[in-house]
Amino acid sequence: MTGDHRVRIPLHDAPLPLVPEDPDWERYRRNWLVAGIGEEGQARIRAARVLVVGAGGLGSPVLLYLAATGIGTLGVADPDVVEISNLQRQLLHAEGDVGVPKPDSAAAHLGALNSGIRIESFGAVTREWLDAHGREWDLVLDCTDTFAAKYLVADWCAGAGIPLVWGTVIAMHYQVSVFWSKAPSPAPSTSLRTLHPRPPEPGATPASTQVGVLGPVVGQAGTAMATEALKLIVGFGEPLLGRVLVGNALAQRTDVLVFAPWEER
Repeated sequence: MTGDHRVRIPLHDAPLPLVPEDPDWERYRRNWLVAGIGEEGQARIRAARVLVVGAGGLGSPVLLYLAATGIGTLGVADPDVVEISNLQRQLLHAEGDVGVPKPDSAAAHLGALNSGIRIESFGAVTREWLDAHGREWDLVLDCTDTFAAKYLVADWCAGAGIPLVWGTVIAMHYQVSVFWSKAPSPAPSTSLRTLHPRPPEPGATPASTQVGVLGPVVGQAGTAMATEALKLIVGFGEPLLGRVLVGNALAQRTDVLVFAPWEER
């Protein structure tokens, strides 16, 4: 790619300036010292409303890093309870949370990590729920683990014009991308169906219950997703719009493939 490929998503709430007298000034100093973020960028992080659908393997690193970074309001949506088999990779939860709804467990641990952010907990995300509440969020992150859920969330975001950070992982392999059907020019307007036009046929792709998934690999994908979210909120760097990060942890190799090129200015 050539030229300036920064993209900044709109926020519902106006950012409040970050000043040295602010209690957040020192806490987030290592954030805003990063070139491209600054005090203005940290103020945008604090104002952002981010919905994370799925509080499991991908959702754990996503939620932990976004909470630590100071996202103002985090929505956590998941219909499941914590199971003992989750703990191998879902680091947001602990042994004492087994049997607890994942959004409740997530809210407790995230609140202990950062009491200065707002956490909203939800159960299953349906089309009806998204129609009623989806537009309340600046950005959505898809951390679900079924094709049905992924296409439900992605199709809704595409129709509503809400930017989406998407990830998927199985065994030692993962993909991460950003979709936005109303991306500003010269960024490409994309959706999940631009990259993967339709879900795979039943049985064509193995499930993690069959081939497993290694916890650190989920962490690699989730931290990449959290990074993409912050780039979009602040408006710095080159987001994965029109590109997909493909990781093979077995060979420790990553590639970035272009599937919808940016327009040339």
